[in-house]
Amino acid sequence: MQAAGLTGAGVKVAVLDSGIDYTHKNMGGLGTAAAYAAATLNPNVIPAGLYPTAKVIGGYDFTGSVWPNGPRSEDPNPIDDGPEGGHGTHVADIIGGKSQDGSHVGVAPGALLYAVKVCSSVSTSCNGEAIIKGLDWIVDPNGDLDFSDAADVVNLSLGSSYGQREDDSTLAVSNVVRFGIVAAISAGNSADRPFIV
Repeated sequence: MQAAGLTGAGVKVAVLDSGIDYTHKNMGGLGTAAAYAAATLNPNVIPAGLYPTAKVIGGYDFTGSVWPNGPRSEDPNPIDDGPEGGHGTHVADIIGGKSQDGSHVGVAPGALLYAVKVCSSVSTSCNGEAIIKGLDWIVDPNGDLDFSDAADVVNLSLGSSYGQREDDSTLAVSNVVRFGIVAAISAGNSADRPFIV
């Protein structure tokens, strides 16, 4: 889609990953260290005035900031935090990043983003239960049974060395596709292996 010269204008893309640093200047944030510090000071709470942004319009954290070194938890602040964070922000920037001066743009700079945190802040692991909950969330982000806010596209830049058709996340992805959401899924980083997707 194109409108106002920006590819992807109005398309809602859910990024299921390690969250998104919505304070980043390419994500509609202030782009300051102080803003990031405020967003991560209490990662369970949405910081006033920093989120949502014009680019990152919503999201949810389904892993918390300590899993797998502690219990999985859920909160409304999908900030990409921790020493192993960054992947979700990187992916989101490729998809729809746009600097304020327009000198940097992603593939679809007009896209709106949902930050759905399903991966760890402290390891490179993603949580299967969180993935299922995240896929369910993107169908009705505000939970009011009005599906007009559903994602148009879901991106899962998550991979593992093997996969199987009977996997529960495979079924969940199939369900959101049947609902009408386009799924973009990685095929892992382990070269030519059978049943990887």
